Amino acid sequence: MNAGQWEPFVDAEPVREHLRQVNAAGMSYRAICERLGFAQDSSLQHLMWGRGEYGPGQQVRRETAELVLSYWPSLGDFPDGARIDATGTRRRIEALAVRGWPRHLMAKQVGMTETHFRKASGRERVTARLARGVTALYDAWWDQDPLEHGVPLGSVSRVRADAARSGFRSALAWDDDTIDDPSAVPQTDAAPAGYTEGENVVARFLMGESVIIDNAGRREVIAHLMEWTQDTPAEIGARLDMTGDTVSRAWERIKRKARDEGRKAPWRRVYVPLRDTDLTRDDMRSAA
Repeated sequence: MNAGQWEPFVDAEPVREHLRQVNAAGMSYRAICERLGFAQDSSLQHLMWGRGEYGPGQQVRRETAELVLSYWPSLGDFPDGARIDATGTRRRIEALAVRGWPRHLMAKQVGMTETHFRKASGRERVTARLARGVTALYDAWWDQDPLEHGVPLGSVSRVRADAARSGFRSALAWDDDTIDDPSAVPQTDAAPAGYTEGENVVARFLMGESVIIDNAGRREVIAHLMEWTQDTPAEIGARLDMTGDTVSRAWERIKRKARDEGRKAPWRRVYVPLRDTDLTRDDMRSAA
C-alpha cells in the first residue's frame, strides 16, 4: 500500500484462518454468516473454498476483513446444538461442587437426568444449550449456601469432601475473563476468608468457612464426617490438624458415650472403600 493511497483489498489468508478458528470453536459457517449479517450462507464460498476451477480468493475487501477479524462468538451466539469447548462448563460445575451443591440438583435445574448430565458434562465438548444452562446456574448459585436452600448437611458434606479429594477449584479461582479459557490457570493466591464467629460454627466449618471451633465442635465434626462421609480418619484429621489415630480414638469415645447414655451408637452410613483400614468390627456389623 502506497503512503496516502487507499487500498480497498487486503490479504485474504489471515481472514480465512480466523474464520477456521471460529468454526473450530463450534460455529458453523452458516451461523457465522447469520451473526455477521452476510446476505446468504454462501457469502464465504469464494473466500474459503473458491468456485469452480478457481481456488480461494487471494484478496478480500477491507471492510469484510475488518468485520470478520473483529468477531469472536460469545456464548449467546452459538446455536443450541453447537458443540463447544467444555472447559468453562466443567469449571463451573466443579466450583459449585466445592460450594457443596450436589450434581443431581444441578441436573434438575438444567432439565436433565443426573446420569445424562454427568455424561454430557464429562465430554471434551458440550452443547451450547448445556453450557448456557450451567452458566446461568453458576451465576445464581456460586455464592449461595446450599444449606440455606434446604440441601441436607450430610449431602453438602459429601459433595464438598469429594470436591476436595478431586482437587476442584472454587469460584474464587476464576473470573469472567478466565473461566472459559482452556489456557488459563486458577488463581491460587486469593486471600483466604477471615476468621469469624457466630451461630452454626460447625456447619460453617464443614462448608469450608475459616471459623474457629472448640473441642466440642471438633468432636461434632468428627462424628458427622465419620458417620456421613467416606473420609478416612487421616483425611478428617488433615482438616482438623489432627492425626488419623486421634480421630479414630475420638470416634470410639463418641460411640462409647452414646451407648453409656442409652442411645444408639452412630455408625458409618455410607459405603467405605477398603482403603479405610480403621473401620472396626462394630462399624461393619452396624452397616450390615
